[in-house]
Amino acid sequence: MKITLDPGHGQFGNPGALPGYYEGTRVFLLAQALKEELEKYRDTEVVITRKTIGDNPSLASRGGEAAKNGSTLFISLHSNAASNPAAHGVSVFRSVKLPESEELGRLLGGAVVNTMKKYTEITYLRGVMTRTDDFGGEILDYYGVIRSSVKGGNVKYSYIIEHGFHTNLTECGCMFDDHTLKELAKAESDVIAAYFGLKRKDEPDEPVGYVEYTVQPGDTLSSIARRYGTTWRVLAEFNGLDDPDLIIDGQIIKIPVKDVIYVGDTVKLKDDKTTYFPGGNPFPGWVKDYYYVVSKTSDSKGRPVYRNGDRCVLLGNKINKRSGAHGTPINSWASVAYIEKVK
Repeated sequence: MKITLDPGHGQFGNPGALPGYYEGTRVFLLAQALKEELEKYRDTEVVITRKTIGDNPSLASRGGEAAKNGSTLFISLHSNAASNPAAHGVSVFRSVKLPESEELGRLLGGAVVNTMKKYTEITYLRGVMTRTDDFGGEILDYYGVIRSSVKGGNVKYSYIIEHGFHTNLTECGCMFDDHTLKELAKAESDVIAAYFGLKRKDEPDEPVGYVEYTVQPGDTLSSIARRYGTTWRVLAEFNGLDDPDLIIDGQIIKIPVKDVIYVGDTVKLKDDKTTYFPGGNPFPGWVKDYYYVVSKTSDSKGRPVYRNGDRCVLLGNKINKRSGAHGTPINSWASVAYIEKVK
């Protein structure tokens, strides 16, 4: 995916509460660190609107660059200011045109707060907000960088993130620290990677199979994804769905699963689990002394079986770990989170 980062202002824009602090310089350095973190992931390209620390492009050209270069995500990086030196906290502004971007905005704001609060003890999330104005009878985003970024419809997530107040001595000190900037970059990168399902370049490829799910009345791609611990974006891409909002009853959705468990696989129980599934009966002491052959992974209609929200498979014949001899079946449904394949 392509991401555009916009370090606000110019090099000496907006001095802070501490001598030598300039918002434009600190957020430029933050953008460099965030770019470095994000480009540790595969198929990720990061563009920075200020090519050098001395650049100060117009607001329209900052957001417009993201609109033109095909970015999915645009983030304008800032620290805030107020006449009251006690004002503090992190603010996130999103586009009024993109209400679905609220969730990621909240996650990003939370990551910034959690990082800064370790040092300031006062930082909190002031909110994920929109600010609008009337432009010739049309209500649009007040902030020019956001307004210009969403023109054309390529950018799906557009934000201004105010990393605390540089007019507040404590939060200014936090943003003035190079180590903290790197921590912020890592925290924000982690959120983006998790949200979009990005894979690190240094991670080895793992075999990925899939299980099939039949769409039921009332299902959405998001609700299906939650049941399987993934995201609707992953499902949409894996199934080649051009419109993730358009799924119909009876449609087969393939769920990518690492180390998929099939009928006939040999499995063992993980040592740190004591029940068959959440809220279920405890494992008898002898259960962990055997391997098991999986006898079922779905019900008679081919639907995954759940127990208290966990997808389960039916354990069958016991296998003696030493001799390999098969014994009688146990016939108990066990959560796939509690078992693993025997290699």
